[in-house]
Amino acid sequence: MADNAIPLVVRDLHKSFNDNPVLEGLSLEAHEGDVISLIGASGSGKSTFLRCMNLLEIPNAGDIVVHGESVKFKTRRGEREPADWKQVERIRARLSMVFQGFNLWAHMTLIGNVIEAPVHVLGKSKKEAREHAMALLERVGLADRADYFPAQLSGGQQQRGAIARALAMDPEVMLFDEPTSALDPELVGDVLKVMRELADEGRTMVVVTHEMDFARDVSSQVIYLHQGRVEEAGKPEDVFGNPSSERLKQFLGPRF
Repeated sequence: MADNAIPLVVRDLHKSFNDNPVLEGLSLEAHEGDVISLIGASGSGKSTFLRCMNLLEIPNAGDIVVHGESVKFKTRRGEREPADWKQVERIRARLSMVFQGFNLWAHMTLIGNVIEAPVHVLGKSKKEAREHAMALLERVGLADRADYFPAQLSGGQQQRGAIARALAMDPEVMLFDEPTSALDPELVGDVLKVMRELADEGRTMVVVTHEMDFARDVSSQVIYLHQGRVEEAGKPEDVFGNPSSERLKQFLGPRF
């Protein structure tokens, strides 16, 4: 399939911090409706890989293609950087990210958070953005909290609000960076329920997660990273049901 028909293609991505290699040649293709789960121990490079996809981290080498549009890079003073920051803004709008720490603006109400980018990045009217935002907050079970500030919400409510904010950009791919790891255990289920519903609707998603049941039940593909490399990848029934890597077997433990 041609790259211009695929929402997200990443090829041979490399990233180092202070000459310490963190990602060593990672590739990924997220087709329409795919849910790709990235699993692995802390420090394996999962979050860095995800952050490189929407250029919150700049890869030292490799290609990123979003529906046929290749990210342009240049080298300045020996460092690689984006050649066109307007393109970066456009790419980020198409690859909406949900962060581990929610990242809602504390000085804005929940609905203010959700409408901010559609108004200022997509150029929507406040009326149109607000109507869409209310529909999204209804969808994640937070319509009655629209005028609350983040500090007045639980962690789970903030994260569901962050998902609504990401959806407000009508992204081609949603990126989730350990969206439940900062939550108390009793709040995790509500967030995973929303994510499962998004998967059922055919949303294209790349998810860094420690929630193995979610990865097994919802993913179309699971990628296990170890020290910045793909140790094993495949369909969830193979990765969880018949892992070939000894490291992966140890990571999953006896439950799987």
